[in-house]
Amino acid sequence: MKMIVELRQKSQITIPKGIVKKLRLREGDKLEIYEEKGTIHIVPVVVYPTAYIDGLKEEIERLKKELK
Repeated sequence: MKMIVELRQKSQITIPKGIVKKLRLREGDKLEIYEEKGTIHIVPVVVYPTAYIDGLKEEIERLKKELK
């Protein structure tokens, strides 16, 4: 799905409703934006607290030791 959007004041754009619905985006969702070879990419992301990620790493290490 391709659409043309307009760059507004303060460098803002509106994501077309069809894309929001298709990707099931909701207010407050986090989006990563980056430029690569002249193309702007906007990707939905999930942000987890550092403590949660650290806990997962510890659990993975524990499971690796059990499998040895």
